[in-house]
Amino acid sequence: MDDPGFDFSVLSEFRDRMADGDRADRLPAVMVEGLVEAGLVKRRGRQRTDSTHVLAAVRRLDRIELVGETLRAALEELTAADEE
Repeated sequence: MDDPGFDFSVLSEFRDRMADGDRADRLPAVMVEGLVEAGLVKRRGRQRTDSTHVLAAVRRLDRIELVGETLRAALEELTAADEE
């Protein structure tokens, strides 16, 4: 928000658009649907964010992201070495 090109009216306009037609309720519904599809939560069930299976899934995603970033960095190094 320190960006000199940032205009606070953008946030106000976004809030107003979300309030129209109760669209603000759709965002959490879309998020929950994604979590259900990923198998992280059950439909209409009570969930705890500190549940072991949730923490394990987050850890697994973190490791996958780490592997992806490692591969990206290795490929960049190989490309730079090949150019030389």
